[in-house]
Amino acid sequence: MHSRCADAGRNQQAKEAQQQQQAESTQSMWIGMLCAIVGMFALLVTAVLLAFLLRHSFNERRRYRRQSERDGLTGLYNYQQVRRLGEVEYARAREAGRPFTAIVADIDLFKQVNDRYGHAAGDQTLRSLGAWIKEVLGDRGIAARSGGDEFTILLDGDAEAVAAASVKAFRSAWDRVCEAVWNHFVAPAEAFGDNTRQIWERQVRAFWEVTWIVGHADERGLLARRKHWRTHWLPDEPGDKCTVMHDLQELSGHVRATGREARMAHDKFWCRVRSGMGLLDLRDDEGLCAVALVKRMFPKVAEEALGWRLDTAHWPSTVYVGAVPWIRRVLQHAPMEAAAYAAAVQQHAKGALAENSPRFQGLDSREANAFACLDANYFHTDYVASERLCPLDPEASGERHTLVGLLKTIYEKKIGTREKIGPPPTFYGLLLADGDRLGKLVNELGSDHVGRALAAFTADVQDTVEKHDGVTIYAGGDDVLVVMPVAQALACADAIAESYGRAFRKVGTPQDIDPTLSAALVLAHVRLPLSTVLAEARRLLEKVAKDGNGRGSLAVGIYKRGGLHSQWVSAWVRTNNGRTVRAVERLLDLTARLRATGSDPGLSSSLIYRIQETLALLCGLERWTPGSWDDLPEKIDLRAFLRAEIVRSVREDAPVEAFTDLLVDLVAKAPGPDHRDVESRKTGTDALLLARFMADPYHFGSRKEDGRHR
Repeated sequence: MHSRCADAGRNQQAKEAQQQQQAESTQSMWIGMLCAIVGMFALLVTAVLLAFLLRHSFNERRRYRRQSERDGLTGLYNYQQVRRLGEVEYARAREAGRPFTAIVADIDLFKQVNDRYGHAAGDQTLRSLGAWIKEVLGDRGIAARSGGDEFTILLDGDAEAVAAASVKAFRSAWDRVCEAVWNHFVAPAEAFGDNTRQIWERQVRAFWEVTWIVGHADERGLLARRKHWRTHWLPDEPGDKCTVMHDLQELSGHVRATGREARMAHDKFWCRVRSGMGLLDLRDDEGLCAVALVKRMFPKVAEEALGWRLDTAHWPSTVYVGAVPWIRRVLQHAPMEAAAYAAAVQQHAKGALAENSPRFQGLDSREANAFACLDANYFHTDYVASERLCPLDPEASGERHTLVGLLKTIYEKKIGTREKIGPPPTFYGLLLADGDRLGKLVNELGSDHVGRALAAFTADVQDTVEKHDGVTIYAGGDDVLVVMPVAQALACADAIAESYGRAFRKVGTPQDIDPTLSAALVLAHVRLPLSTVLAEARRLLEKVAKDGNGRGSLAVGIYKRGGLHSQWVSAWVRTNNGRTVRAVERLLDLTARLRATGSDPGLSSSLIYRIQETLALLCGLERWTPGSWDDLPEKIDLRAFLRAEIVRSVREDAPVEAFTDLLVDLVAKAPGPDHRDVESRKTGTDALLLARFMADPYHFGSRKEDGRHR
C-alpha cells in the first residue's frame, strides 16, 4: 500500500514536472516569436528610415546640383553650366560637321529700370524675359542667364532652322496680340460691320515681312542685303481707307460714298468700337485698319497676350513735357501760389492728378509733388476754361472761374523787378534720329565692331536725354525717338549726334571712317495729333535731311496749329570761309543775341524780318516760304549785305564782325559731307526764324536760359 502511494506520488511529480517543462517550452516559444516580431519590426523601421534618409539625401543632392547649375531668378542655366554644356555640344557638332550657333544678348538700359522703378521691377523683367526665352526655345537648344542682364542661347543645328523657329515665335506672339485686340475691341462691333473679320484676317496675316539672311560670320554685306531686300508687297485694298495707314482698308467695311445708310452703318460700327475704349484711344473722326488698331491698343493687351506689363500710367503727356521748364520756374518763384492752386484743383477735380510720378529732376520732391503731379492741362488758363480738357466734379462746376483766377496769379508773379513767370509753353520737341549707311559701316568695320559701338551709343542716350529734361521713347541700335521741352531740344539733338560719333571712337574706329547720324527735330504745338508730328518727323528725316541735304544732317521744322511755320536743314558741322563751327551752337548763339537785354549787345526781331524780306526780293521771290533755298544773284555779296543790315540795327559798341559771321554761318546753305562737292550760292532765312521762335520766352520757357544744359 505504501509502495503504491509512493509510486503514485512520483508519477504525480513527474507529471507536474512535465507540465512545467511544457509550459516553459511554450513560454520560450512565445518569447522567441515575440522577439522575432520585434526584430522584424525593427528591421522594417530601419529599412524605412534608411530609405527616407537615402531619398532625402538624393533630393538634397539633386537640389544642390540644380542650384549649382541653375540661375535662381529665371530658372535658366547659369554661366558655369552653360559653358560646360556648350563645350560638350560644340565638340559634338564639330565632330559631326553640323552648324553650331551661339547667341549672346543683354537688356538695353537695364540699369535705368532698376534706378527708376526699383530692383523688384528689374527682377520681374529678368523673370519675364527668361520665361519668354524658354517658351520660344523649347527643347531646341540651351538657354542661360550668363550675367546680370546677359543671356546666352546655344543652338546645335542649321541656321535656317534657327531662323524658322524665330519667325514662328514672332508670328505666334503677333497672333496672340491681334486676337486679344480683336476680342476686346472689335468683336463686340463685328455685327455692325461688313465682312469685318475677313478684312481683319487679310490685314494681320499679310502685313509683316520677316527676312533672314544666312551666311558666315566673316561674310561682308549681310546687313545691307537684309535691309535692301524686299520681296513682300501689301495687297491692293478696296473700300474706305484707314485714317492712319492710308493704303489699308478701315475695318467697318462700309463705303461711305455709296449713300446715307452706309455712312450711318460706318458711324455705328466705330461708335460701338469706341464704347469699349478710353476717351482718348480713338477720335470721333478716325476709322482704323487692323494693323493700326493693334498698334494703338497694344499697351492695353500686352500683359494678357505676352505677359509684358507696360507702364503707361507714368508717361508724361506732350503738354506736360513742354511745360517742364515752366513748372520749375513756378516752384522756384511762386511756391505758395503753386501749393494753393494745387490744393484747389484737387478739391474740385478728382481726376486732376494724371501725372502720377514725374520723372524729371527736381519735380519729384515732397514739396513739388502736389503741383508737379497735376494733369498738365490744368497749367493753361484756356484749357482750364474747357469742360472737355479739364473736367471738374459735378458739384464744383461754378469753381472754374476761381481756378482760372488762381492760375493767373501765378502767371503774374514777378521774377526780379520786371519779368513775370507768364504762361507755360504750348510747344514741345520731338526728335527722330537714325544712323547713316549702317550696312556700309558693317562691311568696312565688321558686325562685331559696329555692334559694340551701337551698344555704347544706346547706353549713353538715356543719360543724355535726361540731362536735357527729355523722355526717351525708344533707343536701340542706331534709332532714337525722344520728346523734350523746346528749351532743350536743339542742345539735346546736338549732344546725341556727338555721342554717336564718340561711341564709334570709343571702340577704336579708324580716324578715316566718319560714322554719322541724321536727325529730324519737330517743334510742335501740343494740340497737334501725335501721328501728324511723327509723320512730319519721318518726312524731315528722310526727304529733307538725308536725301535733300545729305547724310550727317539735322532738319528742324516748326509746326503751329495752322501748319508749317519754318523748316531749316544743315549739316551738324558747317564750314564757311575756312571756319568750322557746329550748326546748333551757332543757332543757340543767335537765339541768345535775340534775347539779350540790358547792357548786353543783341540783335532785334525787326532785323530778322527785314533780312528775310530783302533776301526774298533779291532772289526774285514774292515772299519766302518754309524750307526755301534760293540762289543769290552773282553780283550780291552775302557777307557785305548782312553786315550793312546789322550796322543799321545795332548800337555802336556792338561786335558787328562777330554778328556778321554768325548770320553768314546760318543763312548760307550747309550740305552734308556727301553733298559738299556741289557749288552753291543758295541762301535761306529759316534759321533766323527758328532762332526768333526759340527766343520768345513764351515758347522757350525762360529769358535766362539759352537752351544748353549746364
